[in-house]
Amino acid sequence: MSKDKIILFDDKKNCCACGACMNICPKNAIKMQEDEYGFLYPRIDEKKCVQCGACQKVCAYQNGQVGNTPIKCYAAVNKDKEELMKSASGGIFAAMATTILKDGGVVFGAALDFENGHAHPHHIAVREVSQLYRLQGSKYVQSAIENTYVEAKEELNLGKKVLFSGTPCQIAGLYSYLRKGYENLYTVDVICHGVPSAKFFDDYIQYMTKRNKAKAVISYSFRDKKKGWGMNNRIDFEYVSGKKKNMYIPARLTSYNTFFLDGDIYRENCYKCPYAKRERIGDFTIGDYWGIEKEHPELLKRDEFDERKGISCILVNTDKGLAFSKEIKTKFYLEESSFGKIKKKNGQLNHSSQKTKKRKNIMMRYKMESYDKVEEWFHKTYRKQILVHTIYNKIPRKARLLMKNIILQIKKG
Repeated sequence: MSKDKIILFDDKKNCCACGACMNICPKNAIKMQEDEYGFLYPRIDEKKCVQCGACQKVCAYQNGQVGNTPIKCYAAVNKDKEELMKSASGGIFAAMATTILKDGGVVFGAALDFENGHAHPHHIAVREVSQLYRLQGSKYVQSAIENTYVEAKEELNLGKKVLFSGTPCQIAGLYSYLRKGYENLYTVDVICHGVPSAKFFDDYIQYMTKRNKAKAVISYSFRDKKKGWGMNNRIDFEYVSGKKKNMYIPARLTSYNTFFLDGDIYRENCYKCPYAKRERIGDFTIGDYWGIEKEHPELLKRDEFDERKGISCILVNTDKGLAFSKEIKTKFYLEESSFGKIKKKNGQLNHSSQKTKKRKNIMMRYKMESYDKVEEWFHKTYRKQILVHTIYNKIPRKARLLMKNIILQIKKG
């Protein structure tokens, strides 16, 4: 047995916190711990470690993993209106998950739970359709994998169908952990910009709680559809009196979501992501079909492709994915598209997000001071943006859509 100390990564750029090393460790010697910014990194308990090297071998991020070129590409909308409205875009994941669950399978994905008013984004297993809502909707924060790779393997070995969704690096971590193929495993990777830390997000939640003089935040949606498909947040507050209140906020009026959309607060490795390309890790890749009004204007003339309710793009990347998509195609309104069209407004299918000049300033301010100071800086620096978006969001949605269409027609000449 080697006496050399195990080194999991030599630079933070070489770790995505997928958790494969933690899940594979036979001695439970690896735990995920926060750094000064709240980003998770694996830490080895040297007293427990036996230097077997399993953790190094299982690292898909450093050892590499071959992806698949999409076979088919679609614009899609879930026919179930209830599932559609609970989803961030076209409700495609919900339709896939419902099929697996009704067949006695298990679905894994990111849930955003709140414990004593604190946000806890993490992966969980869902075994009942009634609990699927916990996995629906986008979560623009890193979800802790915890021990879900171990759970998924147990279910697969029992012969159950498993649907596992996550960022591309999380799906790569799962495959590397499993170390063999399973015909009963279906994977979905999301088009990912990058992930902020759970601590940074929770500190934003605590700021909003204090600012609104509430007892706690009990629920949060990054993409609520009450005002249509887009980037509108919903925060659910509970007050000391027992009263509950919903607050709807356009993303660009908040510090956290503005920083997320601008790419200011992601993990170090996200800016050099090896999965941000055409070759995909999952059986499916899903996301919003941004730009569909330019790529498929004919679809928006049909009632089933309602831009107000959300439209998804799907990349079918494997033969297994193709067979499953044929099995469930009656659940969707489905129209074939192309990778070239979908990638135009989904840049992370071409390249990783670029590190911004503001990132260092924001993260240093957060580390040395507090989120309150970050918020103060945001309101001073983004005064013009806040004013413009405040005015814009007072314009009725129908009028905004009309303006958008007029601008498109002018550009076409």
